[in-house]
Amino acid sequence: MDSRRIARYARGGLAGVALVWTGVGYAALPPVLAQAVARGAHIFNDDHFGSEVRSVADAASAFADMGSPRAHARFMTCAACHVHGGRTRGQLPDGRHIPSLRNAAAVFPRYSAKSHRIVTLEDQIRHCVKDGIKGRPPAFGGTTMVDLVSYLKSLATGRRMAIGGAFQ
Repeated sequence: MDSRRIARYARGGLAGVALVWTGVGYAALPPVLAQAVARGAHIFNDDHFGSEVRSVADAASAFADMGSPRAHARFMTCAACHVHGGRTRGQLPDGRHIPSLRNAAAVFPRYSAKSHRIVTLEDQIRHCVKDGIKGRPPAFGGTTMVDLVSYLKSLATGRRMAIGGAFQ
């Protein structure tokens, strides 16, 4: 896939920016992996996974605005809460802040005291899509899941592995 098509997959060249920001250039990745990262960035920003929940411009007023004529026209995506491609602290619709995803791939798997089990990165992605976006979660091992994991791992490039550690 040439660079024009990769940029088309990633809104505004997001995947390329993610790779550059993390210190990895396209030349350093095999083309197939660079394509998976670009598709993952596209999915992260644009796929609503069949959800009919609308995102809103002001996440703090999301619950009040859901379904109102003022609600933003776009459907919920990963990027609705995880802003700037997940590289900075995000915000849930109820106004609570969430950590960036820069090291998400470096801290999974992790133990969840709430569910009393080990949670993998794939489990967390499925949880966010099902309970956050209210969409159909991607299948384990499916192309969508592989592309999303590839994108999140590209954000963690150069980060210290801290399985079970804290998000930063």
